[in-house]
Amino acid sequence: MQKLENKVSLVEEAYEKIKQKICDFELYPGQEISDFTLSKELSMSRTPIRQALGQLENDGLIYDGGQGRGYIVCEITEEDIRDIFAARECIEMMCLKLAMERGIKEESFAYLEKINRQMEEMDQAGNIKRQFYFDQQFHNCLVLLSENKRLIRFYESLRIQLSRLRVLSYLERSYQKKAYNDHSRVLECIRNKDGDGAVQAIMVHIQTSREDYCDLLANRISLDSFGMLRFLMKTAEGKEEIG
Repeated sequence: MQKLENKVSLVEEAYEKIKQKICDFELYPGQEISDFTLSKELSMSRTPIRQALGQLENDGLIYDGGQGRGYIVCEITEEDIRDIFAARECIEMMCLKLAMERGIKEESFAYLEKINRQMEEMDQAGNIKRQFYFDQQFHNCLVLLSENKRLIRFYESLRIQLSRLRVLSYLERSYQKKAYNDHSRVLECIRNKDGDGAVQAIMVHIQTSREDYCDLLANRISLDSFGMLRFLMKTAEGKEEIG
């Protein structure tokens, strides 16, 4: 039993570490990766690495290159962005609608406000990782307030893809302030118990974010950009440790 638990733990550890490398662009889109190389980098045997890679393939972050090649990190395409954001729009709008109909308690509203303030503070401090964390927490909370287990589960399947896309916005820092302002408009509608307004505000936020990401992809993303993102994410890690 202990051996099985250890095996599961190693697979989870490998999964989290490789996923983070992909989401931080340390492993960039189109890059070929292998269980052999990763086992050396992570100081782990190849068995848990292989299992972790299988999970990441199911998550849509990598795919099997075939013909004796290793796995390849999935490219980010405009079609991917539009598909992911279309699914996100449907889920978040419905979750917020259900939450408003159910009634959002004062303590839940206060928590949303706190998260949004923390997001702004981290942006002003230049701590990108914490800013992204609070940004995602804001949306997670809105989804959870629906108390709809199936919608919550569907949303969970999108979160990994969204995490990788969100990092792209660091190439245009104005997007962080824009996200904070969009969240504030959602909060204002919730405060005023304006359900239709809140749903409209989250829809506009998601749609404008989608177009921003598509614009970044079309005009700002290159292999050099992925290198810059890796540098910026490492810099953010240093700030987080100092903080």
